[in-house]
Amino acid sequence: PSVPSTANSLQQWISAFISLSPNSQAQGAAVLDSITSTKATGIRPSVTPISKVLFDSSKEIVTSSGLDSSYNFGIHHFIQDLANAGEYCPLTLFSNKNTECLHREGHSLKCTKVHVNGVSHHLLDLAQFENEWDIDPLTWQEAFQRYLTWITDVGDAQAVKRWTTHFTTLAKDEAVRKNFCAILEFDIETRQNYALHR
Repeated sequence: PSVPSTANSLQQWISAFISLSPNSQAQGAAVLDSITSTKATGIRPSVTPISKVLFDSSKEIVTSSGLDSSYNFGIHHFIQDLANAGEYCPLTLFSNKNTECLHREGHSLKCTKVHVNGVSHHLLDLAQFENEWDIDPLTWQEAFQRYLTWITDVGDAQAVKRWTTHFTTLAKDEAVRKNFCAILEFDIETRQNYALHR
């Protein structure tokens, strides 16, 4: 059996915590605080100052601005093809998992033939991806970060500002925790309407 990654465990823990009632969340937070406070009261060992610089940014490799930092994958051309054809691009396509899938398995993914304004397009078949309405808060946040990277590449300054404001307003910690279903519905409808009217 495979060992779950720390990120997956954290995501599952956060998803479970969000689904708790406010009273249960408060009790869980109190337990967590008591655990962390007992560890924090331990005496810190003395650390001898080191005269040598351990981390020197002048020796770091410069990263490409055209790539998203997650897995070093950029935005896949299938997403751009959907947008160019005037089709809606669900946020789930921008998740880390699906970005990796598009880049590693893109050659084997199904496409469908779509006619838009008399022009034939072979576009990614979205039925092979999870439903956008089923996205969890953590995946939604990672996906909108990549979505903003894409908007920065393909949009003007006003579009970047609009979508950055849209997501940062919706992503306030307390709001996401308390009202994620309503936030997700508003977000999807806003992006769908924008795609239809551009």
